[in-house]
Amino acid sequence: MRTWRLIKDNWRPCRSLPLADRGFRYGMSVFESIAVVAGRPLFLAEHLARLARAGGDCGAHLPRLPDFDFSGLTSGLLRIYFTAGPGVVGDSFAGNVYALFDLAEVGWDFPGARVMSCAAPYLPRPGGWKSGNYWQNIEALGMANRGGCDEALVFNPAGMLVGAAMANVFLQRYGKWVTPALETGARDGVVRSWVLQCLGAEEGILESRDVAQCSAAFLTNSRVGIRSVRELDGRPLEDGEGGIQQKYCHDIYAA
Repeated sequence: MRTWRLIKDNWRPCRSLPLADRGFRYGMSVFESIAVVAGRPLFLAEHLARLARAGGDCGAHLPRLPDFDFSGLTSGLLRIYFTAGPGVVGDSFAGNVYALFDLAEVGWDFPGARVMSCAAPYLPRPGGWKSGNYWQNIEALGMANRGGCDEALVFNPAGMLVGAAMANVFLQRYGKWVTPALETGARDGVVRSWVLQCLGAEEGILESRDVAQCSAAFLTNSRVGIRSVRELDGRPLEDGEGGIQQKYCHDIYAA
């Protein structure tokens, strides 16, 4: 992993991250994950706009971010964190900015996913932004992995589908693609927005019965773009071998 910190309007490499920062002590941070393909960032402006909006919801103004030099990066994920900074209980969200780059496989060659529903209620953050406190997500994903699955669907305490542990989710009902509305706690993902616009999908309130009755499903996030679901709660689904994945992912990674 390579790391940088924003200092006086410049990205400076750093070898460590300060534990005094509440973003790392308590998970008080917001972030965006940007897919980088051969040194080229995807949907950069959209990600930065969401990061600024999330910071505003935390009561902080995201500082101006200088251009990041992507030319020295290969393929992977660049996560930009906007943290609360050092302080004590009750202090405002002061704001430090870090960038962390992970070498990771990105693209549309992932096989169809096996997905299961998580029974534990999920408490989402408001606003659809991504918080650094990902404990619930990691626990749900770990439960799925232990059960031989790739992802877990999570539901809020009212029983509404929020998404997957590490992705947004779209279900096909009666020939129409639907994704959980932001009011359920769903993350306002960049790829999610792209799919809503390009596939003519809709937002809606989905529950466990919709999961049980859907004819097809797929996941979206910056790493995989669109990933088809081949099995959901042990039930084989249509288009599970990547039809929609192959059809649209090339457009995402060519963006």
